[in-house]
Amino acid sequence: MIYHINRATLKATATPEQIEEALESWRNQGRSNPAVKSFLVGRDHGGDFEYSAVFAVEDLDGLFAYLTHPSTYETDRIGLHLAERLDIFDVSDDDDPELYSKIQELHRRRNEHNPDVAAKIAEVPTYVGAGLDD
Repeated sequence: MIYHINRATLKATATPEQIEEALESWRNQGRSNPAVKSFLVGRDHGGDFEYSAVFAVEDLDGLFAYLTHPSTYETDRIGLHLAERLDIFDVSDDDDPELYSKIQELHRRRNEHNPDVAAKIAEVPTYVGAGLDD
């Protein structure tokens, strides 16, 4: 299993309506994408972030299906410009020592197929995660 985790702190200018729309879009990703086996969207407790979303997928194929699903691109459109800080990372029980490199490659391919996403991620003031210059 791969747990794809997004942690975000939003800009002070984000309205309550924009925040709810972005959170609902994350929830829609979990509901509408067949690659997602389970998901959780909510407040982030115990850290420096306001909100988090966790999406469980079975494997690398499932992760790529998640990353390239129309609902994921829709969340990018709705939410990336609201993010002040965004950390995206993955946790897995797969012992493959090359797993991180393979995940980076999936993000690179995703951004290659949709350069607008890479441009929007690059505009997030503080971003940590695969897909940009990795």
